[in-house]
Amino acid sequence: MGGSERMYLEDGELKKKKNTITITKTAAIFICVVIILLLVGVAVLFYFVPNSSEECEPVSEECSEPLFRLPEEPEEPTPTRREPFEERLPNSLYPLHYDLTVKMFLYEYETSEMERFTFEGHETIYLRCDESTNTVKMNSRFLNVNFEPGMIKITESDTGKEIGIKSGELDEIHELFVVETVETMEAGNNYTLEILDFGALMGNADDDQYGMYFQSYEIYGETRWICNTKFTPNYAREVFPCFDEPHFRATFNLSLIHHNKRWAKSNMPIYESVDLGNDWNETRFETTPNMVTYLLVMVVADFDYIETTTTNGYPLRVWAREDRMELGQFALEAGSEILTAFETLIGVPYGLPKLDMIAIPDYAAGATEFWGCVLYRENRLLYNATAQDAYDQQSVAAIVAHELAHMWYGNYLTCDWWSHIWLNEGFASFHEYVIMQDLYPELKMDHQFLNLDLESAFRVDARSSSAVPQIRPISGWRDEITGVFDTTTYSRGASMLRHLASFLDIDVIRRGLNSYVTNHLYESVVSDQLWQELTQADRGHRNTNVKMVMDTWTLQHGHPVVTVTRTSEAKASVVQDHFLSDPNDEPTDQYANLGYLWYVPLTYTHASEADFTNPNFEWLQNTDEPGEIDLRDAGSLDWVVVNINQVGFYRVNYDDENWERLAVALKEDVDFQVFPAPTRTALLDDCFKISQAFYTDNVNCHRLSEYMYRETEYPTWELMIDNLPFTYDTFMRTAEFGQLELYWRHQITPIYEALGWDFGAGNSLNVRLRTDAINTACKYGNEECVGNATDLYAEWMADPDNNPIDTSVRSTIYCTAIKFGSLKEWMFAHEQSMTNPVERTRLRSAMGCSKDAWLLERYIEEYFTDPALTSNIIEYVRSKSATGFSVAWHYVMDNFEVLNSTLGESAFDVVWDFYPWMNTDYDLKQLLGFAAQFPDMSTDAAAGFYDAKLNVETNIAWMQKNRQGLKDWLNDVVTKDNIVDLTRTEL
Repeated sequence: MGGSERMYLEDGELKKKKNTITITKTAAIFICVVIILLLVGVAVLFYFVPNSSEECEPVSEECSEPLFRLPEEPEEPTPTRREPFEERLPNSLYPLHYDLTVKMFLYEYETSEMERFTFEGHETIYLRCDESTNTVKMNSRFLNVNFEPGMIKITESDTGKEIGIKSGELDEIHELFVVETVETMEAGNNYTLEILDFGALMGNADDDQYGMYFQSYEIYGETRWICNTKFTPNYAREVFPCFDEPHFRATFNLSLIHHNKRWAKSNMPIYESVDLGNDWNETRFETTPNMVTYLLVMVVADFDYIETTTTNGYPLRVWAREDRMELGQFALEAGSEILTAFETLIGVPYGLPKLDMIAIPDYAAGATEFWGCVLYRENRLLYNATAQDAYDQQSVAAIVAHELAHMWYGNYLTCDWWSHIWLNEGFASFHEYVIMQDLYPELKMDHQFLNLDLESAFRVDARSSSAVPQIRPISGWRDEITGVFDTTTYSRGASMLRHLASFLDIDVIRRGLNSYVTNHLYESVVSDQLWQELTQADRGHRNTNVKMVMDTWTLQHGHPVVTVTRTSEAKASVVQDHFLSDPNDEPTDQYANLGYLWYVPLTYTHASEADFTNPNFEWLQNTDEPGEIDLRDAGSLDWVVVNINQVGFYRVNYDDENWERLAVALKEDVDFQVFPAPTRTALLDDCFKISQAFYTDNVNCHRLSEYMYRETEYPTWELMIDNLPFTYDTFMRTAEFGQLELYWRHQITPIYEALGWDFGAGNSLNVRLRTDAINTACKYGNEECVGNATDLYAEWMADPDNNPIDTSVRSTIYCTAIKFGSLKEWMFAHEQSMTNPVERTRLRSAMGCSKDAWLLERYIEEYFTDPALTSNIIEYVRSKSATGFSVAWHYVMDNFEVLNSTLGESAFDVVWDFYPWMNTDYDLKQLLGFAAQFPDMSTDAAAGFYDAKLNVETNIAWMQKNRQGLKDWLNDVVTKDNIVDLTRTEL
């Protein structure tokens, strides 16, 4: 079968997607024989399976029950359609300005115990009436609002006429504040709405870090209390009634009343501080820019700060508890550089008078972009150079860059509705790489994008269970709104912006983004406004209709794999297919689609040009018809590469001959002068990912990897290592496993030896690659790595109170020491797992690495009746080795009744979850034999069985397609003397 074929299973048969599969006569006869033998074997096996009916004898002619019966396959469940949300705020009233006062109670000496950890407030909202109405409808959640006469007032602004109040209520289901008026509020008039008394309990940081919440921290032997808000995405309504949807923008005058032993901070500088007496202060802030409610922030604390002034004159402070304040120095310096760099890049000033960055001990998110006052989880902002490594430092810079990007993308411009939230989060995620590549080029952030964001986006987008459109329908239900802050929004959103560079010049993109910002300052925006600005910017260049192109990428989920096949010396055909990582998967009908076809920008080069800077370009149209790329300048034996540096958001497959040519070229590119690192990364990752889905033979991917003993780039190794578990698990119980293990041991050894065990050495790339190298070298049995691991573990055993093992490799070191150790190492882990909660999970996982079957069985037996742990222990054992799999499977089969009494219906899931390692006919028989013992299992259990059965059948088909080729290749590269020979260039 050619390299462009993708296989899938239907009714138990291996088929080619979209086309028929051609099988030779000999192969057909062989398959028939195998099927007949399989059926005979299954029949013989189940002859001995006890019948589910006690009254029915197997030999009785009067038996009405079949001799062998599997559970009935459930029908696909009908997707539940929830009730539409009918209570979006109307457009009749629009807020222009809020005067808001909030008082917080934190300490016993501030108030009675009954009022502690509460807040109260009052507000005046200035409204514009756009449509005549008798209803004021805003958002409110968990608030107590005083609706007694005189506590809610509405006044016409020009005349001072008071509008009568008929009724007021809170709709908790739809989170609404509703007031009905006697007189009609007329379109074209302005009104003031006064709400004189509202309040609520603060949340507790232990279980509720949204709205307004309190927390404590310890310093100098005393407990101190602080409170802060987190309003994103729609929690402002938990602190004050407001128009809490992102298309409503207003200015705010905020006053915070607090005890004078603490300060108050918000978005703007302090306008004045008023002593109210009795140790109470009222801090009044300057008027905010026109902004959405979720950007408002309130903090009452007693932290200290360090400060600087940016190049463009903005005061910047980092706030933290006093004993950790100095750890904010790196964030302060990075923040100053990053803010200035964004002003230069975007061409629009930051605009606010100051910027505070506050480290909150307990904070729900990594950080939130409140305009002028960004809140961070403490461990994401503070950096301790003596206790943390360079990658932690990179992470601080990245999150600061992300949040400061929001000052433009999210604050100046805000998505009009949550369907377009990628305009906030995708933009910030993308621009953190742009700025960091500019400021810290040694970190190669443009390359790190592939493993930090692009791969995550590909992963969720290639599964129907997790794929959603970039621009998706979102109602007003809370779980839909909070759920939209996901990988699709962040990582895929960033990938969409990067994708633009595959068909628009960088200058065009920058010009278009500048227009997008400057033309929509202080506005709520939708995606079409972005496409319009980019289309305008490309006039006179490629004249791209950006909306037409990008609608195919943002209005439907998924992405294509394009298959490139050389058809002549001058041409190659290119076809696209909706890529799903599971060959049995089908796209869901939950969302509309455009036929799962895309306008695909094809950037490409070939051996005669090898131009990865200004590559050739063609469009692949959004049709099923093949496209073409022009190879007139290429030699007939040239390799071809499409999607240079994987800038386009799609996978690429090639015919077998081109895969082979690329493998040879990679081996010959000794100094990496031809293939840039991102392209090398993409070639490997594309090949391994699509081979799992039957698009190409896995041996093509392993041939590509032959050069990797020379590879030194962290992102390339990171994604390569991410692909290794599939073949490791698949071949774990085969005769080829030893050769496969030897091959990867050979490939990882040079980089492992080059980086060593000094965890503090080098930049963030070295830190992460060192961890990858040690973890992989030990897993694949590098002798020195195993020796170092066992020595470190022995050192810990000698002094259990002082663990000398770096946290980044502890899981591997524990596993290696136990795998190559004796009962002594295992028992130490067991004892530590009982008393060391920090290491407990790592140790329990590592205990499954033992090679002793009796010890693994004892391990399972010990926890088998513990409902909280037994599933995990079985997983730890079965996933580590062929011995572990066998022990776990047989123990579960022999003791399923006990497992069922312990876990109930979940016991069946434990069995079904063995499927990733099951890829033989015998495995399938075992699975069927088990299921036949429980033909009346529940519908959920039966659904799990048929999913597992299909997955095992798919695994078998994958092995039939790939095992022999990989076996032959391993025999070629791993000699009889167990030496890997990669000197060959003729493949």
